[in-house]
Amino acid sequence: MARSKSDISNSAIRIFLQDVGTFYDQERGFDPFRPTVMQKDQLLEYFGCQCCFCNVEIDRKTLSQDHLIPMNKTHLGLHAWGNVVPCCQRCNNEKQQKPWQVFIEEKAHIDDVERRKSLINSFVGDMRYDPALSLHKYADSLYEDVGAVATTLINLRYKQAEEAIKLLMTSNL
Repeated sequence: MARSKSDISNSAIRIFLQDVGTFYDQERGFDPFRPTVMQKDQLLEYFGCQCCFCNVEIDRKTLSQDHLIPMNKTHLGLHAWGNVVPCCQRCNNEKQQKPWQVFIEEKAHIDDVERRKSLINSFVGDMRYDPALSLHKYADSLYEDVGAVATTLINLRYKQAEEAIKLLMTSNL
C-alpha cells in the first residue's frame, strides 16, 4: 500500500512504463510482452535456457525476469520485448539498479563475459529496442502531476473525515 506521495507517483510511473511498453511492442510488430507461457519459452530459447548473466540453467519454473534498463523514474526502462531478459532468481535479486554491463562482469565467468554481452546486445537489436529512448519529459511531468493530484485528494478526504468526526463527537455530547 502506498504510504507517501512519492509511493503513489512511483506506482504511476511503473503503470506508465508498462502501458508505453505495450504500445512500443505493438508499434514494432510484437504482441505485447505480458509474459505468456509462449513468451517465456521464447526468452528461454533465445538464451539457451540459461540465465543471461551467470549462465546457470533455468526453465519456465525457475525463470525470473530482469529489466536490462530498470523500470523506474530514474532509468525509465519499458516493460517490453528487448528490455526483459531471462535470469535466475539469485541474479534478479542481486542486480538491483546496477547497469547490466557491469553486473554481467561480476556474474559471468571471465571467459564468457564478452559472449554474454554480445548475446544480450543481439537480443536487444533483434527486438529493435532502443535503450536511448528518452521519456523523461513525460515521466517527470507525470510524477509531479500524480503527486499533486494525490495530495489534493488526500487533503480533501481528510477534511471530510475531520468534519464527520467533529459531527460524531458533538452528537455524542
